[in-house]
This record gives sequence, structure tokens and C-alpha cells, in this order.
Amino acid sequence: MDTSRPPITVTWVGHATVLVEVDGFRLITDPALTPRMAHLRRHVPSPDIGRVDTVAISHVHMDHLHVASLRRVAGDARLVVPRGAAPLVAGLRARRLDEVERGDRLVLRAATGDTPEIALAVVPANHADARGPHSRVTAAPVGYVVEVGDRRTYFAGDTDLFDEMHDLGPLDVALLPIWGWGPTLGDRHLDPDRAAIATTWLRPQQVVPIHWGTYSPMRPQRGAPPWLENPLQAFRDELDAHAAGERLTVLRPGESLELV
Repeated sequence: MDTSRPPITVTWVGHATVLVEVDGFRLITDPALTPRMAHLRRHVPSPDIGRVDTVAISHVHMDHLHVASLRRVAGDARLVVPRGAAPLVAGLRARRLDEVERGDRLVLRAATGDTPEIALAVVPANHADARGPHSRVTAAPVGYVVEVGDRRTYFAGDTDLFDEMHDLGPLDVALLPIWGWGPTLGDRHLDPDRAAIATTWLRPQQVVPIHWGTYSPMRPQRGAPPWLENPLQAFRDELDAHAAGERLTVLRPGESLELV
């Protein structure tokens, strides 16, 4: 194996939680790991992630900056949050805390003679900046591009379309939200159609849909609501309509793809 180009493993854990592993280094995004989050119930198994080196948070909404989930992974990890979010994570025992904004770039692990640099480029997002009705915390949402040598994996967090998407590609992988946790979407989210448009702007070799099919509001009936699976087929259809269907890589929670 070419040690200067180690494999990259990308695992969708569920919702907006993705684990990126390269040469023993482990980065996780927006960890949502518990069977319940407030009024939401998880419909796939809750994983045991184990040790991570870096946790990257895209924005301060409860289902992305979830303190109970962060407690499972933040100990002895580097925690990266949007600027302004530090008060929400002050009680966590992270090894290091970085507040970031669009345009920043963090070196997570320096290059050696055998392995490439691992870096995190902070990019824009188009989403609401407030924590919610019971908090005064605001922080401008961001996305991240994980850079391993010349390979680039884009994690969008939660966003709608924005003009700078045209400048982010080409990419090896785009991790794009295609829905949310309810039967309808609020403003400034990608839905299947807009996520397909984003795919054409970003020009990834592979697009992996995230932020769907994991959580839904509590309800009296047993099992998952009937709409939970709908976004995937809708996204598949929209990609085909935009002549981008060959880029789709579907992962189920716990499944991985490997870039070599």
C-alpha cells in the first residue's frame, strides 16, 4: 500500500453524524447518538463510537450540537464549533476547543514523511444561527471540508443552497442533507430537489445523502412513521432528473465507503 495515500473510511452513523477515519485518525461530525433527543426518537441502533480525535460541529441547533451525545465522544478530543457556540460546550472536558468561522483552516494532524496532512477547511452554510427559543446563543452555521492530501470530503451540516457551493468542488465525496427529522421541512434546508442541484454545483465523485431516516417526533404508534424513507427515493429521482444519478452512493446507518 502507498503509505502516502492511506485509505479514507467514511461511515454514516445516522442523522448528520459521520465518522471519517484515516490512518488511525478519527473525526466525527455533529454527534447525535442517543435513543432520544428531546421530543425525537431514534429509529436505528445507537452506536458506541469509541475514541475520536476531533469532533466538528456545524451549528448550534439541538440535533447537531447535542450535549448528551457530545459527552460520549468529546473527552480527550479536539472540539471544533462555530464562533459563538463556546458557552454551550463549556462544561465538556474536551482536550482543546476551537471556535471557527468561514474561511478558517485547521491542521488536525501534520504531515509526516509517510502520511499526508489532515486538515479541516471551514466553509459557509445557509441556515438559521440561533440555538432556539430557550437560549440566547447564536453562531453562524458552517460546513467543513476534510482535506487529506489531495482528497476532499465535504460535510454540509445543515444548509440550503448558497452561491459559494460552486467554488467548493470538485470533491471526492459530498455528504449532503436531504431532509430532517419531521414530515415537513422549515426554511433554509436542502430537500431532495435542492440537494440534487447542490450535487451538480459541487461536482463530487460520490454524493452520500445524510440527515434523513434517523429521528422523528414521538408519537403513540409503534415503529417508524411511513414518511421516514421517502426522502431517499425522492433524492434518487431528482439526481436522475439532473443527470447526476451515477454519483449517488447510498449508505445505511453504520455502513461505510472507502476511498483508496
